[in-house]
Amino acid sequence: MKLVTYNIHYGFGRDGTNDLDRIWAEIDGADLIALQEIERFWPRSGMVDQIAMLAKRLPDHWVAFGANLDIYSPAGFAGEPETSRRQFGNALFSNRPILTQSNVSLPRSTGPEQTMQRGALEILIDSDCGPVRIYSTHLDYLSSTTRADQIRAIADRHQNMSKGGGPYEGNHAVAHEWLLGNEPGPTPHAILLGDMNIAAGSNEHASALKTLTGFSDVWHALSNESPGATKDGERIDHAWVTGSLANRLTGAWVDRRAEGSDHLPSWFEIDL
Repeated sequence: MKLVTYNIHYGFGRDGTNDLDRIWAEIDGADLIALQEIERFWPRSGMVDQIAMLAKRLPDHWVAFGANLDIYSPAGFAGEPETSRRQFGNALFSNRPILTQSNVSLPRSTGPEQTMQRGALEILIDSDCGPVRIYSTHLDYLSSTTRADQIRAIADRHQNMSKGGGPYEGNHAVAHEWLLGNEPGPTPHAILLGDMNIAAGSNEHASALKTLTGFSDVWHALSNESPGATKDGERIDHAWVTGSLANRLTGAWVDRRAEGSDHLPSWFEIDL
């Protein structure tokens, strides 16, 4: 499978042009796509539903979207309904069925540098090695302390989910109304993708992987060579996998030709 993680900057490229078709061309061919900074109905991106637009161009993929900002906005454009909302968050597109999905709210700072609500969009897909949890996330960019709290929350989520079962558990008189089949049980397999705002090779990078017990950086698992920067001279966009998947990795690269965002997309290959 080919995986790509890409902070698309709501479609604005390095040339200042908003062009979602360019984003689509740069993720075309991926089996699983993790996007950050994708949005619905914001004036800056033309009041369009970017999730729906990309879904139309990826008809063989299932879609999950986690809105970390979901804001009421009174109609300000001709024909816009009074119930209009602005949404902004993370997305996952998978050419394998998405068995379950959840949007996990992450801790945020309450100090003078308070920033937006962040989240980790989680989906579960099936594979030859069993169910795999995949996350698309975008961590805080101002505070390393907040990022550490957010990493800890993701680690806790993974540990709890890997020990537990499906999203609906226990004996209930109306269970047949909720489940159509058997839900996946505990799984140790997980892939965390996204814009972490953490520079590769930094002390913070090492600390994050220590908190995420059992996870390793894809580039470290494949080799010790650095692929180079993904934004502003640093590699801040990452893929971290559990040890149960590390030996299934077969390749990784950064697409340096991409121009659709202020980030570069990072690609990975894994045998699932």
